[in-house]
Amino acid sequence: IGSSASDCCLKYSQRTIPSNVVKSYSIQGPETGCLLKAVVFTTKKNKKICASPNDLAIQKLMQNLDKKVRRDKEKKEGQSPRARRRSKRQKRQRI
Repeated sequence: IGSSASDCCLKYSQRTIPSNVVKSYSIQGPETGCLLKAVVFTTKKNKKICASPNDLAIQKLMQNLDKKVRRDKEKKEGQSPRARRRSKRQKRQRI
């Protein structure tokens, strides 16, 4: 027990977590100083939702988030620093 208080989940949420509101997740457990092993989802509004890591729906949601992060990373690496989208005006002028 140190001077820094950690924010640990004490119980799991019983509600279904919609995938369109979640932006990331982390795992908590004894290695992070928390008694309860849990998946902590962060929503787009920066709310925290605790869920059971044994729940199949939660595992699927974690996999989908991992895939999304990989896709976004590949997109960023594929674009050159100067690559930008054309404005509507530029698109019209080309036609």
